[in-house]
Amino acid sequence: MSFTTGTQCELLYTLNAAITKNTYTTEAAFSGVAGTNTVCSLPARFFAGENPNPIGRSLYLVASGTIANTAAATFAVNLGFDTTAGTKANSVGIYSASAPTASVTSTWALEVWYTCTAFATSTISLQVNGRWTQEAIASGGALGSGQLSASFNGSLTGLDPRVQFYIELFGTWSASSSSNTTTLQQMLLYGLN
Repeated sequence: MSFTTGTQCELLYTLNAAITKNTYTTEAAFSGVAGTNTVCSLPARFFAGENPNPIGRSLYLVASGTIANTAAATFAVNLGFDTTAGTKANSVGIYSASAPTASVTSTWALEVWYTCTAFATSTISLQVNGRWTQEAIASGGALGSGQLSASFNGSLTGLDPRVQFYIELFGTWSASSSSNTTTLQQMLLYGLN
């Protein structure tokens, strides 16, 4: 808790069971399916105009899991922020089609910061910055030189702070195979103030 403002960091969402998704070539949420898994959501009015002022109010999203593929498949990832689960009208690209290390189940980790940069009674703007890191080796393996990483940013504008939002990871495989898997093992959303 802050002794200056009386605000505190709080856990707003945590994934309660791992989610594995495979055999898809049309972009789809791999961080949960409404009605099947819990989907990360931001409560309505988190960025509303109560005390403290919403400008500067922030969120911290962290997620991690594994990815595995066949020899030739590529994968692309986007981050959605929408009022409807499974939809990504407000998205930020994390990385475009890239090939994970073939025939290895490797780990990945994501960190994202959202900060409110503008506020009116019915609209807010959010600055989004983050980093995706993906290993080229299996968990616990010898260090390798093929790590993939990407920093990303975007700005989301015209969002209504009075409604609930879903924060989801969307992916697209270039080939459909049961060996092309994305597994989300942990996902946590924190309200920072």
